[in-house]
Amino acid sequence: MALFTAAEALEMAMEIEKNGEVFYNAVAAKVTNENTKTLFKELAAQEKKHFAFFQKLAGHVQSAPSPSGADYDQYDIYLKATLDNALFSGPDKALAAAEQAQDQKAALQVAIGFEKDTLLFFYDLREMIGEADRKIVDAVIGEEKVHLRRLAKML
Repeated sequence: MALFTAAEALEMAMEIEKNGEVFYNAVAAKVTNENTKTLFKELAAQEKKHFAFFQKLAGHVQSAPSPSGADYDQYDIYLKATLDNALFSGPDKALAAAEQAQDQKAALQVAIGFEKDTLLFFYDLREMIGEADRKIVDAVIGEEKVHLRRLAKML
């Protein structure tokens, strides 16, 4: 029995993308290396596009079921804790992370950490939803892998 739907996964994906955009824009405004600045500006633009992509997908999936049962509550707590402790769990946390990145290397390392956290989150989430909705989460995972590869290459 699936505990979450693709609609819920996409809602979480949109929040992550929105906060990633905040981080990438803040770091792009701060770094002095032109290649890194360009990369972060591009990633911010891609986060915005991903948000729109996920929002569009969310319009085609079933609404989330009403929460019920101890299993759902347990997974719901787990997912919320995971999301709350992620590097970019909110715009304020994303801005704080950008402020702490004192140089290009630190900024790239923070961004790589965020992308890894995001991938782990979606791989876990993928196992908690129904088989029919997994292809949507797979699309989310594919988009995040592209970001991680570009950041690792720059580092």
